[in-house]
Amino acid sequence: MSKQHTALRAALLQPINTAIPVTLLGAAVHIRRLTAQELMDYDDAMGAARETNDQKATAQLGAGLILSVLVDEEGQVIPPAELPTAAELLAVHDNASLMESLTTVMRHSYGTLEEAKKN
Repeated sequence: MSKQHTALRAALLQPINTAIPVTLLGAAVHIRRLTAQELMDYDDAMGAARETNDQKATAQLGAGLILSVLVDEEGQVIPPAELPTAAELLAVHDNASLMESLTTVMRHSYGTLEEAKKN
């Protein structure tokens, strides 16, 4: 592979770090967009959990997804050791709050959160 193609490949595989301020579960945080692969993996896991009617798994997947998008102001991922676990979130927050936060995460990942804020 040529040096020019190697540089192009590296540029295309560099993630775009987004960090937008939002309020999730009552806390002011910054979130990033999920990658296309992360969204596909989440959809697959949710589909499998729904097929078996595993409500605990679907709740944990949603809480885990919320935690996975948290970043600092520069868009750097916050280490999991510095965050609560999905189980801890589920133990203290109601379904409506979790769903609202998950909806915010998904809307941002699909590029519609900014549009909604403009309107």
